[in-house]
Amino acid sequence: MEKNATLIKRASINVNLLDSIKIGDLLADEYGKSGKVCEIEKVNRHGEYHYYFKLLKSGTILIIL
Repeated sequence: MEKNATLIKRASINVNLLDSIKIGDLLADEYGKSGKVCEIEKVNRHGEYHYYFKLLKSGTILIIL
């Protein structure tokens, strides 16, 4: 059974969706970048939350809330 990727749209994203993403999940953004999550980093910087999702062989998706 093939697993569908979680689509991240920056205009309608919320913290609950970002916190539910785990290592090993498939992730895609609205710009076409997609892949399997191999590392997650969450940084609280000056009242903003920066979510870094490192993808296997595809780079990184950064979301700032």
